[in-house]
Amino acid sequence: MSLAVPANLPEVKVMRRAPKEPAANQAFGQADPYAMLMACWSDYMRTDDRNLSAQGMKLTSDAEADRDVHEEQRLADLRIGEAVNAMVDSLTVQHRWAIYRSQRISAVWRFPNANYEEVLLDARDELEKKLKKNVATRLYFS
Repeated sequence: MSLAVPANLPEVKVMRRAPKEPAANQAFGQADPYAMLMACWSDYMRTDDRNLSAQGMKLTSDAEADRDVHEEQRLADLRIGEAVNAMVDSLTVQHRWAIYRSQRISAVWRFPNANYEEVLLDARDELEKKLKKNVATRLYFS
Protein backbone atom coordinates (compact mmCIF):
# COMPACT_ATOMS: atom_id res chain seq x y z
CA MET A 1 0.00 0.00 0.00
CA SER A 2 1.52 3.26 -1.05
CA LEU A 3 0.32 6.70 -0.19
CA ALA A 4 0.17 9.15 -3.01
CA VAL A 5 0.28 12.88 -2.41
CA PRO A 6 -2.42 14.71 -4.37
CA ALA A 7 -1.05 17.32 -6.79
CA ASN A 8 -3.45 20.06 -5.76
CA LEU A 9 -2.00 20.56 -2.21
CA PRO A 10 0.11 23.70 -1.66
CA GLU A 11 3.78 23.25 -0.98
CA VAL A 12 4.60 23.52 2.73
CA LYS A 13 7.68 25.51 3.62
CA VAL A 14 9.64 24.20 6.56
CA MET A 15 10.68 26.86 9.03
CA ARG A 16 14.21 26.52 10.32
CA ARG A 17 15.74 28.19 13.27
CA ALA A 18 18.36 30.81 12.80
CA PRO A 19 21.78 29.77 14.05
CA LYS A 20 22.47 30.80 17.61
CA GLU A 21 24.84 33.65 18.14
CA PRO A 22 27.70 32.98 20.52
CA ALA A 23 27.11 34.35 23.99
CA ALA A 24 28.51 37.82 24.40
CA ASN A 25 29.58 37.28 28.00
CA GLN A 26 31.62 34.11 28.45
CA ALA A 27 32.44 34.98 32.08
CA PHE A 28 29.23 33.40 33.37
CA GLY A 29 31.00 30.21 34.46
CA GLN A 30 33.99 32.00 35.96
CA ALA A 31 33.98 33.06 39.57
CA ASP A 32 34.79 36.60 40.62
CA PRO A 33 38.41 36.54 41.88
CA TYR A 34 37.74 39.30 44.40
CA ALA A 35 34.82 37.33 45.87
CA MET A 36 36.90 34.14 46.06
CA LEU A 37 39.74 35.92 47.84
CA MET A 38 37.39 37.63 50.25
CA ALA A 39 35.77 34.27 51.07
CA CYS A 40 39.22 32.86 51.90
CA TRP A 41 39.97 35.93 54.01
CA SER A 42 36.70 35.80 55.94
CA ASP A 43 37.30 32.10 56.66
CA TYR A 44 40.81 32.99 57.83
CA MET A 45 39.46 35.73 60.10
CA ARG A 46 36.86 33.39 61.63
CA THR A 47 39.29 30.50 62.22
CA ASP A 48 39.81 29.54 65.85
CA ASP A 49 43.59 29.56 66.18
CA ARG A 50 43.80 29.41 69.94
CA ASN A 51 44.60 25.67 70.09
CA LEU A 52 48.22 25.66 71.26
CA SER A 53 48.09 22.23 72.89
CA ALA A 54 50.31 19.29 72.10
CA GLN A 55 47.65 17.88 69.76
CA GLY A 56 48.38 20.68 67.34
CA MET A 57 52.05 19.70 67.16
CA LYS A 58 52.27 16.40 65.35
CA LEU A 59 55.42 14.63 64.37
CA THR A 60 55.92 14.00 60.68
CA SER A 61 57.93 11.31 59.01
CA ASP A 62 59.27 10.64 55.55
CA ALA A 63 56.63 7.99 54.96
CA GLU A 64 53.72 9.00 52.76
CA ALA A 65 50.75 9.40 55.04
CA ASP A 66 47.12 9.27 54.00
CA ARG A 67 46.34 12.53 52.26
CA ASP A 68 43.22 14.42 53.09
CA VAL A 69 42.65 16.65 50.08
CA HIS A 70 39.94 18.62 51.86
CA GLU A 71 42.28 19.51 54.71
CA GLU A 72 45.04 20.44 52.25
CA GLN A 73 42.65 22.73 50.35
CA ARG A 74 41.51 24.29 53.62
CA LEU A 75 45.14 24.99 54.58
CA ALA A 76 45.83 26.48 51.13
CA ASP A 77 42.77 28.72 51.49
CA LEU A 78 43.94 29.82 54.95
CA ARG A 79 47.36 30.75 53.50
CA ILE A 80 45.64 32.82 50.83
CA GLY A 81 43.47 34.38 53.55
CA GLU A 82 46.62 35.32 55.45
CA ALA A 83 48.03 37.07 52.37
CA VAL A 84 44.74 38.94 51.88
CA ASN A 85 44.81 39.89 55.56
CA ALA A 86 48.19 41.54 55.07
CA MET A 87 46.74 43.58 52.20
CA VAL A 88 43.65 44.55 54.21
CA ASP A 89 45.84 45.62 57.14
CA SER A 90 47.80 47.94 54.83
CA LEU A 91 44.65 49.94 53.97
CA THR A 92 43.63 53.13 55.73
CA VAL A 93 41.49 52.74 58.84
CA GLN A 94 38.24 53.74 57.11
CA HIS A 95 38.87 51.40 54.20
CA ARG A 96 39.77 48.57 56.56
CA TRP A 97 36.56 48.96 58.56
CA ALA A 98 34.50 49.16 55.36
CA ILE A 99 35.98 45.83 54.23
CA TYR A 100 35.40 44.34 57.71
CA ARG A 101 31.75 45.40 57.64
CA SER A 102 31.19 44.22 54.07
CA GLN A 103 32.40 40.72 54.99
CA ARG A 104 30.49 40.74 58.30
CA ILE A 105 33.64 40.54 60.39
CA SER A 106 32.41 43.65 62.16
CA ALA A 107 28.84 44.86 62.48
CA VAL A 108 29.71 48.41 63.51
CA TRP A 109 30.51 51.33 61.21
CA ARG A 110 32.71 53.56 63.36
CA PHE A 111 32.72 56.62 61.10
CA PRO A 112 29.40 58.50 61.33
CA ASN A 113 30.65 61.39 59.15
CA ALA A 114 31.65 59.10 56.25
CA ASN A 115 29.29 57.48 53.77
CA TYR A 116 29.75 53.71 54.07
CA GLU A 117 28.88 52.90 50.44
CA GLU A 118 31.33 55.43 49.00
CA VAL A 119 34.13 54.36 51.34
CA LEU A 120 33.47 50.70 50.51
CA LEU A 121 33.77 51.33 46.76
CA ASP A 122 37.06 53.16 47.29
CA ALA A 123 38.30 50.43 49.64
CA ARG A 124 37.42 47.68 47.19
CA ASP A 125 39.25 49.48 44.35
CA GLU A 126 42.31 50.02 46.52
CA LEU A 127 42.32 46.46 47.83
CA GLU A 128 41.86 45.00 44.36
CA LYS A 129 44.90 46.95 43.11
CA LYS A 130 46.96 45.54 45.97
CA LEU A 131 45.71 42.00 45.43
CA LYS A 132 46.62 42.16 41.73
CA LYS A 133 50.20 43.12 42.69
CA ASN A 134 50.62 40.54 45.49
CA VAL A 135 52.62 37.43 44.60
CA ALA A 136 50.23 35.05 46.37
CA THR A 137 46.99 36.45 44.94
CA ARG A 138 47.73 37.86 41.49
CA LEU A 139 47.19 34.50 39.76
CA TYR A 140 43.49 34.67 40.65
CA PHE A 141 43.10 37.74 38.44
CA SER A 142 44.73 36.30 35.30
